Amino acid sequence: MSRFYALCILAMFSSFGWAQDLVVSTHPIYLIAKQVTNGVEQPKLLLENQTGHDVSLTPAHRKIVQDADLVLWLGKAHEAPLDKLLSESGKSIAILDSGIVSVLPLRNPRGKALPNTVDTHVWLEPNNAVRIGFFIAALRSQQKPENRDKYWANARLFAHEMLISAQRLHKVNKPQPYWAYHDAYQYLERSLNLKFSGALTDDPHIAPTIAQIKFMNDTRPQAKMCLLAEGHASKNQYQKLGAAVFQKVDESMTGQADFLIAWKQLAEQTQNCVLNARK
Repeated sequence: MSRFYALCILAMFSSFGWAQDLVVSTHPIYLIAKQVTNGVEQPKLLLENQTGHDVSLTPAHRKIVQDADLVLWLGKAHEAPLDKLLSESGKSIAILDSGIVSVLPLRNPRGKALPNTVDTHVWLEPNNAVRIGFFIAALRSQQKPENRDKYWANARLFAHEMLISAQRLHKVNKPQPYWAYHDAYQYLERSLNLKFSGALTDDPHIAPTIAQIKFMNDTRPQAKMCLLAEGHASKNQYQKLGAAVFQKVDESMTGQADFLIAWKQLAEQTQNCVLNARK
């Protein structure tokens, strides 16, 4: 954590000036920012009803960035379409480039780590969520020093509730296998003691191949498997896997208003899915 605090101190001397408007690019980070700034300010979500993977920029987005004093985003690896806009703004900070979060590499659908890659779903790891919260508190405390105590109190409360939630969910001793429609949940694995056993596809917009379906059936670790999938996943595709407990999930927390509630809901859905697959 020493590097994290060093970065926080460095943030105190940033050149962003005395900021008024905090803009956050994507929904999960926006929810964390809301909790840290509660009672002080209301951050602005840049990509409403969009994820970092599917971005359609409009003049309104450019105006929001232009008017902001600080823009927090995950970074090019998660939100490539924002790179040019934010790199030219001169007032953005990419969380994935800040060094404050622990990152894991992407995996192919068969679970092999891909070198020189980053799985960008970092907010699902409780410790990462906590670090993001403290980072936001450090930045806004420098920019609005009169509210420093409130920002840090909010960040500490968020950290406490986040870590308590994670501890309460860790109930099984043996790693539980699961499948995913696409591999977006590995940052939940430590908290829930999960073991990834394969994904149907490496891109949620690309249909799985017959070869990958065969691989998953041939290597299934137990008779019935939990399958985590987004709501748009085709039933015709995942039914070919045979005995499986299908669980609709949304790692992007779309439509949720509270990060802790959204994280606990996702974690509980996942845990129930893997446990029901054992019955």
